[in-house]
Amino acid sequence: MRGVKRVLLSAVLAAGVVAVPAPAQAAPPAGWREVEPPFLWPRRTLEFVEAAGAADVWIAGAQGKVGVPLPTGGYHWTFGNPVVRRLKDGRWHEYPLDGWPGVSYLTGLAQHGDDVFVTGAPDLPYVARFDGTRFKRVPLPADVRRVDVRTGPGGTWAVAGQWHDRSLLRLVGGAFQKVPLPAGYLLHDVVAAGPNDVWAVGRRGEGDATVPAAVRWNGSAWRDVPVPALRLNDSLYQVSVTTSGEVWATDATRGTGSVDNLLRWTGSAWAKVTPPQEGYGTLTSDGSGRLVIRGNTPWNPATGARNGAVFRWTGSGWQTTEFPSSPDTRLSGVDGAPGTAALWAVGHRDLTPVLLTSAP
Repeated sequence: MRGVKRVLLSAVLAAGVVAVPAPAQAAPPAGWREVEPPFLWPRRTLEFVEAAGAADVWIAGAQGKVGVPLPTGGYHWTFGNPVVRRLKDGRWHEYPLDGWPGVSYLTGLAQHGDDVFVTGAPDLPYVARFDGTRFKRVPLPADVRRVDVRTGPGGTWAVAGQWHDRSLLRLVGGAFQKVPLPAGYLLHDVVAAGPNDVWAVGRRGEGDATVPAAVRWNGSAWRDVPVPALRLNDSLYQVSVTTSGEVWATDATRGTGSVDNLLRWTGSAWAKVTPPQEGYGTLTSDGSGRLVIRGNTPWNPATGARNGAVFRWTGSGWQTTEFPSSPDTRLSGVDGAPGTAALWAVGHRDLTPVLLTSAP
């Protein structure tokens, strides 16, 4: 009977908790709206978003985090099943991930046109390509680890490895093949602006030091493209091509890296551009070709918070969209819909994933 009372008491307490109204959330910024995400299990995350069109959007993350008890008490939380969903024709779609290596987590989502790739399992690398009905595993060279796929106008490339063990990969005939690295370079990112116009960035040795570096491939050979000295860093970690064909590079790592240095290719040289304050993560663009960076607004002493923000390059400065609807909203990914000015963003409000868009 005591057990029954405990169950009843728990039910009453739970009911009481449910009955208490949650704090009201203000509306999103003007021109933005929230989109109902697909059903996800508790302790879920959304980290990546790729907009294939104004009404065709991919999101990825994880759900159902698993708590492993620790001998010293408490839990170590590990990611549960991967989440890859597509919003198309007004409803959510889920597709099988062939060969998923069990308990692991997604490390990336890449999309250009009809090509969509997911990556995961850093130490047991997993790359799969969408074939219209499912994600099929893509063969990799036997000795690569930590694969980061980048697909663009000129095809699909990847950087593999970490630290000083780096490889450049190119998708040829349905499988990735190694491409010889330029001697003396340690490259972190690669993107194909065209079939014979590939950019890669990282660093190279110069005497006893290392300096930031960029190389460009014309279809048959790599050539060095001089990079100006960077503040606080000796390496570039990202290179990106906007939908209008502009090439940008930064010292920020993909995901959560701080954008301290930002470079734009003018056609003949790299030009330094002052980045937005508190810009983070992956460089992307909207459908009109303007560079887009996510981040936060500066700390506000009056409110004791900083808000999520999206920054768009205007050609002479940054247009800031602030998300004051919840000071706890943090954006983890943003992407532009081709052919439109619309943006899609994923993030979290406290522990709840949120999906937002400026599309009508």
